[in-house]
Amino acid sequence: MHLNLTPIHVLTAVTVTLLLSACGKHDVRPDCGAQLCQIQKLEGYDEVLQYTNTNTIEYNAVGNPVLRLRSDVGTGSENESYRYDNKNRLTDQILHYNTKEQYGDVFWEWHRFKYDNRNRIYLDTFYSIGIIGDHPLPLPVHSPVVEYLIIHFEYDHKDRIIKETANYSDGRPWYVRLYTYDHRQNLVKKIAFSPSSGYADTTYYASYDNKVNYLRTNKVWQFLNRDYSENNPIAAVSYNKYGLPLQFRPNSKTGGRTHFLDVTYSNLDITYQCK
Repeated sequence: MHLNLTPIHVLTAVTVTLLLSACGKHDVRPDCGAQLCQIQKLEGYDEVLQYTNTNTIEYNAVGNPVLRLRSDVGTGSENESYRYDNKNRLTDQILHYNTKEQYGDVFWEWHRFKYDNRNRIYLDTFYSIGIIGDHPLPLPVHSPVVEYLIIHFEYDHKDRIIKETANYSDGRPWYVRLYTYDHRQNLVKKIAFSPSSGYADTTYYASYDNKVNYLRTNKVWQFLNRDYSENNPIAAVSYNKYGLPLQFRPNSKTGGRTHFLDVTYSNLDITYQCK
């Protein structure tokens, strides 16, 4: 049988061969597992809203998330769409109520991202309530402009966000957040404070497992969650063969919670699509 291999077929074959040789054909290391799976669904108990909800994720052809659908859509729990540029870099995060991003519909939040010369997001222009178009449009009944905020990001040598500074569009300070990682490369402390009031709130993350963090399945989730940890914040009940958590069931002994975007979960089940 004759095989006609195009350059893309050859490149794909080489990539797979290198991945398997590096990660092992029969025993895939946890640090390789995140590259092979994508989160499809998260179902669990929302600790804040106090009911069970489901988040379903859709991806594009290159494996980047394009839509997050929630079972509990409403103000404060919107669906999300994600846009990308021709370099497959995240450019927009749009929170809306419809099951897809629809021009002419109202958005609740819109984040537009800009990149530095190292392909890291350094700026988030955060718009509130407007009309979805190619760019944020003002509501006809509101002012002729959409209100917005500016958020700047600073990184460490591992390209992890360690500081974000938010200001109103007129320059007034909104908040500052600081992130600290330990020698195991896990987030151990987050400090959020208000420059105007001086109020500070510190959150400590003390207990991690030794498996691969489910946010590492996609760099978009790491950025949006502001969490680049190697491991999971609490031990899971079960894991898949790639070392990714399947079920979290915190109890009086383990304590702790897991987070995905704006949801704080106690019980959580995660479904993946793996290669």
